[in-house]
Amino acid sequence: MGEEMAKEMADEMIDEQGDRSWMDTESDSEETQDIAAIRNYAYEAFDRLDKDGNGFIESTELHLARLDPSLSTKEKSFIAFLLNNQEAIAGMVVEDNPGPRLGISRDDLESYFGLISRLLG
Repeated sequence: MGEEMAKEMADEMIDEQGDRSWMDTESDSEETQDIAAIRNYAYEAFDRLDKDGNGFIESTELHLARLDPSLSTKEKSFIAFLLNNQEAIAGMVVEDNPGPRLGISRDDLESYFGLISRLLG
């Protein structure tokens, strides 16, 4: 995946969550902390969405979660981000033991945020 596409995906995720404040920080340290906070949120959300605990969020899990009335707007925005960018995120890693064909692995998400951190951090 190209660096420009990764930047666009990061911008889209932030737009959907409605928070761009971390991009306006004056301090590199603050920016790094903000990027880490977004990454940590994504990992925690991944763990909540991975209902069967297999390390993959299948498309069916994402679609079902999107309909859950108990989820916050922030969580639904993250789900929309994952659905909209599923193919690009899933393509981040070629797993030895690939999971479901339509889904995102924890490794995919970690690689994606590793790239974002290198590009923006």
